[in-house]
Amino acid sequence: MFNKLQQKWKVGGIQLFLILCTFAVTGSLTAFISERITNWVGFDENTLFAWKILLRLSILIFGYQFIILAVSFVFGQFRFFWNYEKKILTKMGFIKRKAPKIEAFKLAIFASGKGSNAEKIIQYFDNEQLVKVSMVVCNNPEAGVLDIAKHHNIKTLVIDKKTFTQTEEYVQLLKNEGITHIILAGFLWKVPETMINGYRNKILNIHPALLPNFGGKGMYGDKVHEAVIASGQKETGITIHLVDEHYDHGTTVFQASVAIEESDTESSIAQKVHALEHLHYPRVIAEWLGTEQ
Repeated sequence: MFNKLQQKWKVGGIQLFLILCTFAVTGSLTAFISERITNWVGFDENTLFAWKILLRLSILIFGYQFIILAVSFVFGQFRFFWNYEKKILTKMGFIKRKAPKIEAFKLAIFASGKGSNAEKIIQYFDNEQLVKVSMVVCNNPEAGVLDIAKHHNIKTLVIDKKTFTQTEEYVQLLKNEGITHIILAGFLWKVPETMINGYRNKILNIHPALLPNFGGKGMYGDKVHEAVIASGQKETGITIHLVDEHYDHGTTVFQASVAIEESDTESSIAQKVHALEHLHYPRVIAEWLGTEQ
């Protein structure tokens, strides 16, 4: 029983002993005070029993809460019992429940190219109070996505591969900026384990094919569409998935498909896939974060 109490209250053996002493002394002291007050107000054997019960209950219910705090102070357990009392007083309606604090999500978008997906995501969350695109991270100093970020007054970070893959510098930088989630939008470098461990299950990627087909190292952009056409597939699409230590391997969050016509080329398939990306990626991010508009 004592072990269960320790686990429930998250206290050590000595503190548990002091807490139990506080309860015991408070119970005895409350009974003593209750009897004294009953005598003081003039209650005797001729007093209506209901009045005695009402007075005793009032002391036990209300007086007990103050007595236990005083006794807990003597035993050095005031903080524990004050938290305990706040829960009771809240249930009794004397303390209003605080509305839960809602933390905003701060996103960092990782991109390597023009940034069409990044722009759609930025536009989607532009007026969202709970989600903010706080940073655009890029491995190409000439990439168009940096201009998009500048246009929207979003902080940018251009990274180098050695620092990205061999140190935790960028992980710490993102943490210092308050970044809560990472969104990959056409980012061509493999995310290192340091970043994955720092943001476990908080990195989302979009792949221009229906995984597990046409994924893996080297499968990005037009190379994916070339492989799809060469295989004679009747449909293709997008896969939005969590990022883990392996290429295009994390848990699938969402997929959408589109038919491939005989007349389709790599270019026309790319356009169809881009349309799916722009339509679905921002919305799926919102659903993933639990803030769907």
